[in-house]
Amino acid sequence: MLDCACGRRYPVVDGVPIVMADPSGYLHAEAATVVERDLPAEVVELLIAGGPDDAPYPRLVEHLSTYLDAHWGDRAEPPPDGPGGTAVAGFGLGAIAAKIAERAGHRVELAVELGCSTGRIVAELAAGADRVCGLDLSFGAVRRARRLLDGERVEYARRVVGRRYAAAHAAAGDCTVPADRRLLVCGDALDPPLVPGVFGRVVALNLLDSVASPRQLLAVLDGLCQPGGEILVSSPYAWQSSVMADHERLGWCATDAADPAAELTALLRAGTGLAARYEIEDEVELPWTLRRDARTVASYSIHYVRARKM
Repeated sequence: MLDCACGRRYPVVDGVPIVMADPSGYLHAEAATVVERDLPAEVVELLIAGGPDDAPYPRLVEHLSTYLDAHWGDRAEPPPDGPGGTAVAGFGLGAIAAKIAERAGHRVELAVELGCSTGRIVAELAAGADRVCGLDLSFGAVRRARRLLDGERVEYARRVVGRRYAAAHAAAGDCTVPADRRLLVCGDALDPPLVPGVFGRVVALNLLDSVASPRQLLAVLDGLCQPGGEILVSSPYAWQSSVMADHERLGWCATDAADPAAELTALLRAGTGLAARYEIEDEVELPWTLRRDARTVASYSIHYVRARKM
């Protein structure tokens, strides 16, 4: 348990603290993902055989299959298969990871990633920071990130097709990060339990279109970033009505859908809704792929921006 000076208590499960405004509500809704355990692929198949596909546990299993391959596919056995072979289906985060690795020579004291998922970018950030924090709302993903960064081999069920899964495993190898240099938290990116204004590098990759309010997320990133620090954001702008209302989308207007990439950079340069203005130092389109199963790979072009707080 974590005991706060305010009197509130927060659970720590398998080394991952769950810290948010309403932890009891989260635990009630996500109980299946918090108490699940590592199981052989054939047992996973039996547990999800009866459906439905959108029940919490089947959704978690599919999510972990997709994002463990995307983050650690270059260190997984067997390598991820799928359309285009391992070069396409495996390590879909590769181009983004390379961009983060470019910043390692510009060292900062503290770095943070909101939406860290299974932890590969936390590992890349650690190469250029004294300490790094990763936060994600998916406890199951953060738990795997903790184990991988600790140097453990993580077994997981890789989706073949439908509800069929095959055994796979991943290990971080030289991407491990000592516990005294990193912190992993299950929490809400729109309300992170973090000290504001102390991070020299603030990262949110492919998260803008996965929260209810992209502008609120930008304000959070700005609030965490110290003066002179940098924020790194990317997105395919794959908006979904189930995630956010139309009027919250970047580039949205009543009569036309403008370019969300242009609005993002305009908001940063002008400091609209933020505490400061930003100078755009890098802007590029990058490939990003997610392996869904042995027959399906989703390919995206993501807009990547690195901006300096002025």
